[in-house]
Amino acid sequence: MHTIWENPDWPCYVFDEQVVARSYDAYLIQKQVTDIVFGFLDSDMRMRMHAQSLSEEIQSSLEIEGESIAYESVFSSICKKLDVHLEQSAKSDRYAESIASLALDATDNLETMTETRIMGWHSLLFSSLAGLKPKRIGEYRDAPVYISRGNGKDSQIIYEGLPAVRIEEEMGRLVDFINEDNEQRPLVKSAIVSLWFLCIHPFEDGNGRISRALSDYVISKGFGVTHRVYSMSSLILKHRNAYYQLLNAISGQAQSLDLTQWITWNINIAVQAKQQAIRVYEKRVRLTHFMKQLDPSVFNSRQFSMLFKLADGTFEGKLTTDKWAKMNKCSPAAATRDIQHLLQEGLLVPSGDTGPKTGYFLNPAVMERVL
Repeated sequence: MHTIWENPDWPCYVFDEQVVARSYDAYLIQKQVTDIVFGFLDSDMRMRMHAQSLSEEIQSSLEIEGESIAYESVFSSICKKLDVHLEQSAKSDRYAESIASLALDATDNLETMTETRIMGWHSLLFSSLAGLKPKRIGEYRDAPVYISRGNGKDSQIIYEGLPAVRIEEEMGRLVDFINEDNEQRPLVKSAIVSLWFLCIHPFEDGNGRISRALSDYVISKGFGVTHRVYSMSSLILKHRNAYYQLLNAISGQAQSLDLTQWITWNINIAVQAKQQAIRVYEKRVRLTHFMKQLDPSVFNSRQFSMLFKLADGTFEGKLTTDKWAKMNKCSPAAATRDIQHLLQEGLLVPSGDTGPKTGYFLNPAVMERVL
């Protein structure tokens, strides 16, 4: 087994400037389009979309590593810290609060990066986490770490982190690179930083999540923008196999320090993330128009709340009378009346099932009619 840090020139990474420049030019074109679209947002909508993007970033970053967290808890924590008004807050969650603090420090705090700050992120990542935790929280590891593929007898070691005795020195070099005025393209620099950090692998656990937080920091500081309306981790999650294959191919060899493919892959992810953000924005505009068209004298607060969830896409599965009653804390009779009224108004359509399986969906034609 070989590792990239065995290369005598490590960590003096190189890349094909022409190839990277072409990819980056494509990104700048998409960025310009996205900036124009989101330039029309008012401050409240921009802050809400920032909160949504951060929440999606947190949830996706955890899922990349095979962990899960309730989106509602994260979103509620983010909104609380950003002072974004929520119609209904989710149940308080200490872990969500800690993860939210980490994400906001990475994207909204553009002060100089330090090793102490990175260790603080590690503490936020694990201090409030239930279950198994690293032995050393908020500290660099003091023992070897191995990345394996597969389980049991079929497992295979595919990478060994930098020897523990070298971590402090190498992390100092990485932090200096982050803070220095060197690579002027934030996305290029963030890609280098994230891979460099992963190759050092300074912690027992949590390296992937912190590498993406460092990437967010470099991008935010490089562009001077703390309000983000897109999530790169959600796209990395979608292409997780390609992400790990590329990471393993680069880190698991000692012949080359060429990061061209890694950098262009990350730039392409950023382009897709911005394109997806525009689609989310268009959906949000339609949702806003839809809700404004509802007459408060015709529909009650329960109906407003449920229609919003159905149109927003946050309600999963089929709507039933029991779900309506539980979510709105009302009687089954009141839930039935609410649903029947929405059926009469053409806002809901039956699922086609009968008996106990009877359910309803938002009428697709409703959103199609919204300008």
